[in-house]
Amino acid sequence: MRRQRIVASLLYLVMPADGQQHPKEIERLRLILSDDFDLDEFELAQLMDIARQAEPREHALQKMASILQEEVSREETLEMLSHMWEMVFADGRVHELEVVFVERVARLLKLSQTDVANVMTSGR
Repeated sequence: MRRQRIVASLLYLVMPADGQQHPKEIERLRLILSDDFDLDEFELAQLMDIARQAEPREHALQKMASILQEEVSREETLEMLSHMWEMVFADGRVHELEVVFVERVARLLKLSQTDVANVMTSGR
């Protein structure tokens, strides 16, 4: 459950990075979480509520990244990064601050710029 909360929080935090939350981004997040974690509507609503409370502060991001590094495989980490790119592209506009946020999280997860670029281009 802790991994689910962290992934949901990081994905949620992509949305407000550009100062806006688009309904398409919310819908994309709901689809990703329900598919990846096989959640029913009640569980999804709970996870979305937890994600809404996530703090984009550096300390909080470092802690989430540290936990993920301990608990998930490299493949799962890259999959989450791919989902972050899905969130960036969900509203049809790519904002520089969203890209910066994804790259920031990738650095905290100790992923290379090559990983970031490869995942971005393969996930489009």
